[in-house]
Amino acid sequence: MAAGLDAIVREDKTFDAKHFVAGARAAYEMIVLAYAEGDRRTLKNLLSRDVYEGFEAAIREREGKGETVETRFVSIDKSDITGAELRATTAQITVRFVSQLISVTRDKSGSVIEGNPEKVTDVTDVWTFARDLSSRDPNWKLVATEAGQ
Repeated sequence: MAAGLDAIVREDKTFDAKHFVAGARAAYEMIVLAYAEGDRRTLKNLLSRDVYEGFEAAIREREGKGETVETRFVSIDKSDITGAELRATTAQITVRFVSQLISVTRDKSGSVIEGNPEKVTDVTDVWTFARDLSSRDPNWKLVATEAGQ
């Protein structure tokens, strides 16, 4: 991982790991909430095309069933870089998030079908962000997600 971060810094002199993690935490919260709310516009700006298509299909399926998701962040307890690499001019950094959420899915009538509106759940996600360092666009996009241990 250190070698990957060093390679990214060599290519992008402005890169700062602490600043990156702060931005990744903000993006994590924005993406989780936008997904719950079905906010496609926000997601489109933060996700790669492949990841967006997966999220959008899940939102469309949920909407088709008349289901809604309510998600509230209690805390993001950890956000650690677990991997970093530079492939040609594309930097990829993987972050493991450990958070506490309250999340509930309701059916058309408002009945809870998944989750609990009173229960805080521990969630671990491992997300990979990428950015083309040769691009003028300073924004990182979410390119992969997985549930972590």
